[in-house]
Amino acid sequence: MNMPSYSDSFQVLLLQAADEGRGAMLFGDSLTRARNAVAPFLVGEVFPDIYLEHPLYGDPFLDVTLLLGQVDPGTRIESSAAGEHAAIFDWYAKARKEHDNVSFGFELDTKEAELPLAAVHFQPRSHVELVHPFCEAAGEPERADLYLAQNARMPHGWPLAFFGMFRGRPGFPLRVCGYLDSDEKNACAQEPKHLAAVFDAVGFTSYDEVMLAQVSTLMAIAPGSVDFQFDVFPDASIGSTFAIDIQFGIEQPEAVHATFETGAGARVMEQLENWGAADARWRRAIESAFARALPIELDNGEIGRYAFTLMPQWTKARWTDGVLQPSKLYHFAHSGLLGPS
Repeated sequence: MNMPSYSDSFQVLLLQAADEGRGAMLFGDSLTRARNAVAPFLVGEVFPDIYLEHPLYGDPFLDVTLLLGQVDPGTRIESSAAGEHAAIFDWYAKARKEHDNVSFGFELDTKEAELPLAAVHFQPRSHVELVHPFCEAAGEPERADLYLAQNARMPHGWPLAFFGMFRGRPGFPLRVCGYLDSDEKNACAQEPKHLAAVFDAVGFTSYDEVMLAQVSTLMAIAPGSVDFQFDVFPDASIGSTFAIDIQFGIEQPEAVHATFETGAGARVMEQLENWGAADARWRRAIESAFARALPIELDNGEIGRYAFTLMPQWTKARWTDGVLQPSKLYHFAHSGLLGPS
């Protein structure tokens, strides 16, 4: 076979996720919409990092996040869901060459029949000097001040690293996110009062003792790192929602089943199920884990190997007004030419 297109590669990965009856259970009607909506966003010098997101309780749907690598100046997306993006792409093309650890992308919500404007994701990590120019290119310069002000008030071990914004929605919060320091993760797991002190310092007030105990329990059994999320409103107030992404720390798809049958992944998911934040569908979801490398003919006539990978990456636990909401599962979906062995 010849080198597959980005669109063909995405179809393979999505169909694998939906195979053996999983599509209706996990994604519902979103599956068909996602197959068409995502293709125009598959741009860049390499296949984007893609995350398939679906709930583990309630009505099924699918959101798709794409994080782009290097892009060329002048790159454009032929979809109305991309909104005004020319200035973002032209700025990012230059910024990515100078800072290869930053990333930018889109989140597509395919739940409804009419595709809404895609949310924008930017990961500056420690390069806070890039926040203002990115937000200016995105047409929302005021968001930069919100992010930087909140970053300045975060306690030690809770640095912000990325944010998401829903363009075109006046008054909608800026979602600020970071990677929790391992010492802080352990401290919160051991003592809920430590977590309460962090919330007070951040300006988050929508918590109670039950929520603190649940967050601490999940941090204690999390097999990998933990990310965190807050919402910051235009008046700089913190919203009533807090979330953590519990990374499974799975390096290869062949480790998935052991992790979720008797390992740490199973303990996390069973805890969420016991609390009513998930149902049994997570057991079907992990069956989609997949890794294949196929021989392809390269442009020079030689034979190469093209790989497809799909595996669960993390689960999100989210609280609103102190109440645990339905959890979500995120699958990492990727494809690309393997290097020489």
